[in-house]
Amino acid sequence: MQATRKYSLWLYYMLSVAILLVALLSVTLFVADRFRTFFVDQQRITLEVNASTIARDIELNGFPATGMAAVCNVSKRIDETLRVSLIDTQGTVICDSAANPQYMENHGSRPEVKKALDGHTGSIIRFSRTVKASLQYVAVPVYTNNGIWVVRAARSLAAIDDLLQQVFQALVPVTAMLIIAIFLLSIYVYRKINSPLYEIRQGAERFARGEFQRKLPEYQVKEISELAHAMNQMAAKLDRLENLRREFVANVSHELKTPVTTIKGFTETLIEGARENPEELERFLDIILRQTGRLSNIIDDLLTLSKLESAPLSEVLALDWYDLCEIVESSRDICLSRAEKKNIALTTECSSPIRVKVDQSLLQQAVVNLIDNAIKYSPENTTVRIAVQFEARHVRIDVMDEGPGIMKEHFPRLFERFYRADKARSRRLGGTGLGLAIVKHIANVHQGEVGVSSDVGCGSTFSILLPFPA
Repeated sequence: MQATRKYSLWLYYMLSVAILLVALLSVTLFVADRFRTFFVDQQRITLEVNASTIARDIELNGFPATGMAAVCNVSKRIDETLRVSLIDTQGTVICDSAANPQYMENHGSRPEVKKALDGHTGSIIRFSRTVKASLQYVAVPVYTNNGIWVVRAARSLAAIDDLLQQVFQALVPVTAMLIIAIFLLSIYVYRKINSPLYEIRQGAERFARGEFQRKLPEYQVKEISELAHAMNQMAAKLDRLENLRREFVANVSHELKTPVTTIKGFTETLIEGARENPEELERFLDIILRQTGRLSNIIDDLLTLSKLESAPLSEVLALDWYDLCEIVESSRDICLSRAEKKNIALTTECSSPIRVKVDQSLLQQAVVNLIDNAIKYSPENTTVRIAVQFEARHVRIDVMDEGPGIMKEHFPRLFERFYRADKARSRRLGGTGLGLAIVKHIANVHQGEVGVSSDVGCGSTFSILLPFPA
């Protein structure tokens, strides 16, 4: 696999600055070009007006009595920089204000002249070999008794180029100062960005080492401050997860150690001779069997949790449409024998049918866990109610007992693995400490939630909320 090239932020930043500077220079050159185009267009219009004025005068009054040269000499009265030429229908230069026409070649092939002879206004910019300068020409037709002649006006572009040079000379220092300012500002901005990023990288390295206590500071740059805040939140979550991991390892070790130690101890006692006593043998084997069952239950619950947490949903869920009331009733039937041993009544409240798309086996396991939990903590001769009701866009399964209740400070952690509000009583009743955690994960994989409400001395209600199609 080809390795990905890594580039420094400084490289990207300087590349961006370079692009910005090139763009600035391009804009400057573009503006200068537009200025030149504007001035050239204005000069063309002026030349056309000058040539048209002369042409109309000829058409109205004829050629001057003083001779054709007077037509061209009129340029001196208009503008000393104006060059005027008179060209006949054959392309012969009759007069020119800047040169002797006898030494000028035929102009019939000149583009602007050809266009004027066709009855249109011709315009072009080219180098004049006669005056040794770049000129802008505008030629207009003159309708005479001898056919179409041409009056051509021209003016050098030197004045425009000089003006543009002055403008450009004025723009150069401004552009240079802008470039310097942008460069200095870019260095300042880079340092303002890079320094916090370096601190955030160091913070990430600390978090990777498991040092979550030292948080990243707030920064002036909004986006970097948001990144630091997100990193701090991540560190807090990682710290909590690490604490939960340690607690989980400790709890698993303790939960597994207790039955293993018990089994080991009674097995050694039997080996040492207790098996010779039939009554002791039976009692010890019963204890070993119960502890083995407890160990098996813990392992089964751990495997269930592991599957719910890590396996893809496609492997975990076997979704189909079921009647929720039937699932609740079957869960009640599973727990009925355990309830009867304590003379606890199990009642259900559900208006069938309620069709939901769920994994029947998993949901039944969750409901059974809640009912079994309620039976364990309920005193004898009480009632455990299982109710199903609609709530907004959810369907709610409530398991209500008449037990001792739970103090509210335990609520946030009740669904954590191995968490027990009353540890001694829970172990005495044979719980693994994983039942509620399994319920939570089963609800989560169904895009649902769990909840609890309780008052000390008044019983508890554990709930599963499942999304219900509108």
